[in-house]
Formats: sequence, C-alpha cells, structure tokens
Amino acid sequence: MTKDRSAQLIAEANAMKYSRRTVMKRASALGLSAPALAGVLGATGHVSAAPNRAPAFLQGGSLNMLMSTAFVPAAQDLFQEQATAWGEENSVDVTVDFINWPDLQPRTTSAVQAGAGPDIVELWDTIPYLFSESLVDLTDLAATTEEVQGGYYDWVTNTASVDGQWKSIPHGNSASVVAYRASYFEEAGIQDAANNFPETWEELFAVGKILKEEVGKPLGQALGQSLGDPPGFAYPYMWAFGSMEVEEDGETLAFDTDSFREGLEMFIQGWTDAFDETGLGWDDSTNNSAYLSDQISATQNGTSIYIAATDEDGENYQPEIAEDTFHAPLPAGPSGRFATLGSRSIGVMSYSENQEEALAFLEWWFSAEPFQTWLETYQGYILPPGPTFTDLGVFTEDPKLAPYIEVPSIARNKGWAGPANLKAAQVSSQYVIVNTFANAVQSGDAGAAIDEAAAHLQRIYGR
Repeated sequence: MTKDRSAQLIAEANAMKYSRRTVMKRASALGLSAPALAGVLGATGHVSAAPNRAPAFLQGGSLNMLMSTAFVPAAQDLFQEQATAWGEENSVDVTVDFINWPDLQPRTTSAVQAGAGPDIVELWDTIPYLFSESLVDLTDLAATTEEVQGGYYDWVTNTASVDGQWKSIPHGNSASVVAYRASYFEEAGIQDAANNFPETWEELFAVGKILKEEVGKPLGQALGQSLGDPPGFAYPYMWAFGSMEVEEDGETLAFDTDSFREGLEMFIQGWTDAFDETGLGWDDSTNNSAYLSDQISATQNGTSIYIAATDEDGENYQPEIAEDTFHAPLPAGPSGRFATLGSRSIGVMSYSENQEEALAFLEWWFSAEPFQTWLETYQGYILPPGPTFTDLGVFTEDPKLAPYIEVPSIARNKGWAGPANLKAAQVSSQYVIVNTFANAVQSGDAGAAIDEAAAHLQRIYGR
C-alpha cells in the first residue's frame, strides 16, 4: 500500500510540478512514513538525505529522548518517524517521549537527581543554565550545526549558550504575536481591522472592553505557569512599561518603577473589562482551544492557531476562522514595543550511557536535509536559529504570517537588559514575572504584587 501511495504521489508531483512544500503536505495527507517521503522527494527532484548510518560501534545501542509536544502535530509525527527511521538504519533502539511543556523541567530535574533517565532532553531558552553541570559539552558539534544554519542569530546565542559554551544544540523557537478576528474588531468599531490592530495597550484594552461587553467575544490570555504564552505576554508588557529585572550590569534591580506600577494597575482594570478571566488557569493550549471554538476574539500566540484552522486534514480545520484571522505585533507601551524570544535546544545528559548514540543522532538530525524537512513540516511555526532556511516558502508565501518574521527585531532575552544567565533562568523557571500579573489580577493590588516580585528578584540577583 505504501508503495502504491508513493507512486501515486510521484506521478502527481511530476505531472503537476508540485513544490517541495506541496509534496510534503500531500505526503502527510496520504500517511506516508519519513522513509517513503524521502523516496518521493528524491524521485520528484526535491532530494532528501536518507538517515546516515552511524559508526559500526553504535550498532545495537539504545536512545531515549524527552521532547515537548508539538502544537503542529505533523511536525511531532515527522520527528518520531525520523528518529525511528534513523534507529532502524543504525540498529539503535530509539524511543521518544513527548510531554507537555511545563513538565519538561521537572522531569529533567528528577532525572538529574536520580542520575538516570532520558539520554537526550529538549530545553527552553535559558534553561541550559540550570542543568549545565549535567549536560555534555557540545561545543564542537555546535560549530558544525552553526555552519548549517549560516551562523546563529544573537537571540539564539544570547539564550541557548551557557557563558559562551554550548551544552545543547539550538533549533529555534516559535515567535509570538497577536492572532485576532478582524470581523469582531470591526464590530467593535475598528475600521479595516485587518490592517489596523490597536497600537498601544491602552487602546487594546479599550477595544477589548467593547469586544467583551457588546460583541460577546473577550480577549484571551494565558496567565498560568507554562513556558510559552504566559511569559510571552508578561515580559514584553513589563518592558513596555519601563520595568526590567536588572540593568545592563546584571545586578542593579530595575523592576519597581512608577511607570510599571501605573501599567500594572491599568492591566488589572483591563483584565476585568476586556479579558476572559478564566485565563488565570490557562496553559499554552487553552487559548488555542478558546480561539478555535469561537470563544474569544484575540490572543497572543504562535502560528499554531492559524495553521490548525487552515489544515484541511486536521481536526480543527475551520476555513471561516482562518479567513477572518490576522496577526499583529504586541502593542506598545510608554517605553516601546517588545517581544521575548529565546531558542529551544537539545542537550545530551552526562549520566547517559548512550552518549555516542545521542551525538550521532544529533549530528544527523541537525544536518541540512532532515532539519529542513522538519522545519517545513512545522509550516512556519518554528523560526530557525540562523538565516539559511529563512527564505523557505513556509516563511514567505503567506502574507498573514509576515508579523512573525519581524519579531526578532523587537525581541529581548529573559533577564534583559542584563544577560540571559543562570539568575535569569531561575527567575523564569520560578515564574516570577508571570506570577506578578496573576497575583495582581487576583488581588487587585498592583503595588503588593510588584513588592512581592521585587523581593523575590532581590533574593535571586542578590546572591
């Protein structure tokens, strides 16, 4: 059956002169495996390298990976297929565990404490600092993968490296902007809403009040303890109102400012007026569900909502919502417009007895063809860590996704204006900044929430 489907796709692609992207989408629809896809790509002039055979001494080994679940299911399926195919080619027993984003750090911590667990782990932006003593030095491999990427961007180097040393290999990350329903914003009085999203937070809260009270479609924002959307909102809002963890020296606290107190008081009122207040308990998937079920008019998010709505083969295919969905950068505050962006990465645990297998897999997977195939399957959700792949159609063909490409120009690292170091990683992992917002809307007291967070920051940065 697989051969029949592969032959069918090859005939289609050659007759219709399908692009690489179209071939991959059709392959996914037909349920082709990664090896079958590789054969189709080769037969249609879109060559894809087969899994490289590892050195002979690796034969018969094993490899376990701990990865985060993907908000683009096809990309998760592809990674599983790639890992399985590589394992079969090299007689290595490969297993991959995909878990919810907030569970990555606790699971890794437990493994480090036990001295046993996954051989390979996925890490988020500054998190390599927390586990640096338990990760294998991958600086040599990073030099090779950096060449493939055409050099790493500053937002990657600033977050995924540990004091200039690579304890993991970066693979990029999703950018975050606002996904919104233009028709609802027009009902709320915004003319030509597809091209006129509110420029400032104050303007957004004002429109949001109308959206909630009159249109019945509030704004949505996750404020739970999760790795993506909550910090993706809280850090930029903090910076927009003149607050930061520390000054550029990495020591002087600059969190408690008059402008941030005013901004947080405005947010408390805006939360009541404009937002779905159940967002206090939302994680990185809840706002996606709320948007796709037509409960909210806008939410800060990666491209996953739009991808799900446009995927004809997916369970959340909703062409009307997709057509009505547009994207805009997060609004500006008195200090400017910001975003936060740090690279995810993949590391090898020092306790692992399968380090050679792990290094061999990463060397293969980060080579050009496997990585590009995975990146394209993500359909633009993951920004690559360097410029090599930025001209792929998944980043350039749909003008609705253009705001995501602009995110790095306004993005800052966690810990900014200081470095993304161990202390910034501790602040992030303990959700100090996110909790400031959650505590403020729960208590209604911006000052108390800022005082509590400032004390927490002092304990971390004052060590």
